Amino acid sequence: MRAAFLLAFVLATSTASAQAASPVLLRLQPRLGDTLHSWLEQRTEVTAGSAGATATSRGMTTSVSIHSRSIVRSVRPTSTTVLTIVDSATFTSTDAHSAAMIADAGRALRGQQLVLQLGVDGTVESARDARGVPLSRDATDAMAAMPAVFPKQAVVVGDQWVRELPLPSGGPLGARGSGHVRAIFHLDSMERAAHIAYVSMRGEILPDSTSQGVALSGSITGALQIDRARGWMTDSRFLVVLQSVVTPPGGSGLAPMRLMTRVTQRLRTMDKR
Repeated sequence: MRAAFLLAFVLATSTASAQAASPVLLRLQPRLGDTLHSWLEQRTEVTAGSAGATATSRGMTTSVSIHSRSIVRSVRPTSTTVLTIVDSATFTSTDAHSAAMIADAGRALRGQQLVLQLGVDGTVESARDARGVPLSRDATDAMAAMPAVFPKQAVVVGDQWVRELPLPSGGPLGARGSGHVRAIFHLDSMERAAHIAYVSMRGEILPDSTSQGVALSGSITGALQIDRARGWMTDSRFLVVLQSVVTPPGGSGLAPMRLMTRVTQRLRTMDKR
C-alpha cells in the first residue's frame, strides 16, 4: 500500500514537472462567435502640490466601473476582430467641480459600440466606431489600459519577457508629457493540464523627454490569469504609481507642480453574467 502511494506520488510529480517544463504559447485567440463579458473596476487617486513640498495641497479620487461585451467576429492566425459593446459605465469623483463632467462621460460611454482588431499579443492594432470611423492613435492607445501582456515566443514556467509600450497621454492614468512603460512579465505557474497560466508583472514608467515641461516617473506591478483554452486574459489586477513634475515656462513666476497618481485596477472576463 505504501509502495503504491509512493509510486502514485512520483508519477504525479513527474507529470507536473513535465507540464511545467513543456513550452507553451500564450496567445489572445478566442473562438469565433464567443461572447465575453468583462467588468473593469478602477480607482484613481490624484494629489497635487508644489514640487519639494512635504504636504499636498489637494486631492481627488475617481472611481470607474464598466461592464462590456466583446463578440468575436473573426479569428486569423495573427489577429482577432471583436465588436465591443459598453452595456454600463459608472463614473464618480470626490471633486465637486469634476463630478458633472465625469457623469457626462459615463452617459456618453454607455451604449458605445467599437470594433477592435487585436494582435495575438494583446496589442490594439486598430479601433473604429460602429460607423467605421477610425479612432485616433491616442484614443486607441488609451483603450489598452495596460500593456500587451503576451510573449512573442513559447515560454516555460520560470521564463520572463519584456514589453515596452508608449504611455497613453489621454489614457486612464491622465498622464501629461511623453513616456513609456517598460514591463517585465514572469510565468509563475500553470494549472489544469496547462490550460490556466498565472503571470506576474513589474515595471517602471520612464520619460521620453521633458520637452513639454513634464517629467514622468513611476512603477507598475500586477498579476494576471490567462485561460489558454479560451484564448483570453480572464483576470488581472494592476497597481500603477505615477509622479509628474510640471515645470511652468520661465518668467511665469509659478513654482513647479508635483502630481502623484495612484491607480488600482481589476479586469475580469467570463462567458456570461
